[in-house]
Order: sequence, then C-alpha cells, then structure tokens
Amino acid sequence: MRKAFYIINPAGHGGSGMRTWEEFKALWRDPIADEDVRITERPGHAREIAAAANGYDTLVAVGGDGTVGEVISGVMDHEQAGPHVAIVPGGTGNDIARNLGMGTVDAAVAALRDGVPKTVDIVDVECQVEGRPEHRFALLYGSAGFSSLPLVKPWIKRWLGAAIAYNEATFRSILMFQPPVMKVRLAQRCFDGRSWMVIAGNAERTSGGSVRMSPNARTDDGLLDVAIYPSRNRFLMLTQLFPKIPSGAQVEEPDVAYFRTARVEVDSDPP
Repeated sequence: MRKAFYIINPAGHGGSGMRTWEEFKALWRDPIADEDVRITERPGHAREIAAAANGYDTLVAVGGDGTVGEVISGVMDHEQAGPHVAIVPGGTGNDIARNLGMGTVDAAVAALRDGVPKTVDIVDVECQVEGRPEHRFALLYGSAGFSSLPLVKPWIKRWLGAAIAYNEATFRSILMFQPPVMKVRLAQRCFDGRSWMVIAGNAERTSGGSVRMSPNARTDDGLLDVAIYPSRNRFLMLTQLFPKIPSGAQVEEPDVAYFRTARVEVDSDPP
C-alpha cells in the first residue's frame, strides 16, 4: 500500500458521505493519521486540495463522480507527474468508480490493498463558462449543447435511484431545450448546422450505469467516441431517439454521426 491521502466529500449521496467513510475505515482497519485526511467544504475544494497535496503516492477520493472529477483535475494540475487516484464510491451514480471496477466500498478496499495501477485516458476540456475560459479534465465524457444534469433532482436520485432521476430530467430537458447552431471540426471533417448535442465519450456507460451513451468506448484507447445529434422535433426525440439511449442503439440512427477521434472542436450560436 502506497502512502495515501484521503479527500472526503461529506455531502455525497445526499449527505451520507461520512457514513461511506466510516464504512471504509471499518473494512480497512489499519490506522489512518488525521493529517492524511481532508474533508471538503465547498464545490471545487477537492480540486484545490488535490492540486496542493504533495508527498503522497495515492489520493483517495471518497465521494461521487463530482468529487472524483475534481480530484482528477487537481492531480492534472500538478506541474510534474502527480499521484495515483483511487476511489471509494460515496455518491449516487458512481459512474467513474463503476467504469474503473471500484463500484463498491469492498472493491475499493481490495484495489487499495492489492490492485495494480491502471492507466486511463483523461478528456482535456477547454471551454467557456458564462463568458469566461475554463480548463477542466473529465474521465467519462465532454459535451456541448443539450444536458439533463442541471435538472437532475438530488432527492429523486436518493429515493428512486440514479437511473430514474436522469431519465426524468432528460424528459423535461427535451421539452425545454432550444438546439443551437453548431460547427463541429475534427481531423478533415466539418459538420455545420443546428444540433441537439455533441458528446465526446471516453467511457461506455453513464447516469448510474443506465445510459449507454458511447457504445464500445474505452478508457484506454487514446480516442474519443464522438456523436453528433442533429436537430429533430421534440416528438421524434422523445419517441424515437430517447428510448434507444439505454441500449446504445441511438448512434445507429441514420442522421446521427458517430466516429472515433482524438480531438474535436465545437463552436455554437448562441454560445
């Protein structure tokens, strides 16, 4: 076991993050020094903690996908090679942990004790947020355009599960979203027109494992599985495209462009 530093989100899974931490310690049993533990206090704090953590071989993110994503970004902020990242899943969906084989606390303990480090691809995202440039890193995907995440209700995730929460939010988002005009550039190709979404996937499943957004995507092939969804009317989105997403069959639709590439650029109007 390498020297580890633990970053805990107490708000994970509707405020049960500390229960996850206690469950981990009960299974881990070895003593953990207080100086090797930090509890996050606000959004973005895990990234700051991870970026400043020095002298450790492994940073252990105790929380959900948001916490893990921040820790990954913090490690990528290191000027030189940063520490490994391990996950103790303490969120609702735990998609990153699930994709990396650490979907339970028991699996996380086994990985920390006996696991061999695994190299995975990271999505390097340069984007605009409210008119300001931002540099982020992601493991699952990067997207532009349509997103159901702002409408996901935490209480639905807690009580009915991540799959129902994401599907319900997606349904409402389809009714409200206005597709922008997008110009998508990659390699020698260019797509220009009104589009619902461009998604660059690095992992096959998201949304608590219920959505096969990027069929056959792999986290270790150096490529993004990019899908471009052109504008359709809401009725067709709800009746033809949306029902196919759990199985991944949506990318077989004749008007959906789906391909692998290492880099994609998207401009849109409105931004």
